[in-house]
Amino acid sequence: MAEKRHLEKRAEIESNKTRIIAPGGGRKPEISSKEGICLCLIYLRQKPIFEILGLLFDVSKTKVNNAFNYWVEILRDILPASQIEEGRRK
Repeated sequence: MAEKRHLEKRAEIESNKTRIIAPGGGRKPEISSKEGICLCLIYLRQKPIFEILGLLFDVSKTKVNNAFNYWVEILRDILPASQIEEGRRK
């Protein structure tokens, strides 16, 4: 369900984008959608610092921060608020 919402969000971004580079060009994502979801859920449950998550997923802490903020927004859309906020409180 999260991947479906991810694809919808990407399609929405693409429709509003002014293209300079052809579709499919540019840098490929370093974190897959499954890794992004896992990263977000691990952070919500365990609260490690982003440097530790970066080591676990072999990316920089900046990319971890970007991925977390992207995926937490999607998870807020599809999960009941109580489940997300419960993860944030702990």
